[in-house]
Amino acid sequence: MPQKHLKDMDDIVTSLALLSGVWGAIISFAKRDIENVTILRKAFIFLTDMFVNIGITMLVYLGMIGYGIDDLLAVAAAGFVGHQGTRSFYLIELIITEKLGAKKTYEMLKEKEEKIK
Repeated sequence: MPQKHLKDMDDIVTSLALLSGVWGAIISFAKRDIENVTILRKAFIFLTDMFVNIGITMLVYLGMIGYGIDDLLAVAAAGFVGHQGTRSFYLIELIITEKLGAKKTYEMLKEKEEKIK
C-alpha cells in the first residue's frame, strides 16, 4: 500500500535508508585518489559526497515508498542508486569538459576515472 504521509513511515527502515546513503558516501570517498590534498579539502570532498549520496538515496527511497514498493526493497534499491548517483557526477564532468574542449581537464578526469575502476 502506498504511503501518503511521512509520519506513517517506519522510522527504523527510514534510518536504514539514511545509513545506506552514508555508507555509499564512505565507499565513494574511499575510492577517490586524493593523496596530495589538504585535510580541509578532504573534509569538503567527503561532505559533498555525503550530501549528494544521502540526497539521491533518500529521494529514491521516498519515491519508491510513495509508489508502494516494499520497504526493504526500497532501501536496497535506494542505496544502490545513491552510490551510482555520485559516480554519475564523474561522467557528467567528463561530458562537460569534452563539450567545452578542455582537453587537459578531460584527460585528467578520464585518468582518475580509470583509477577508480
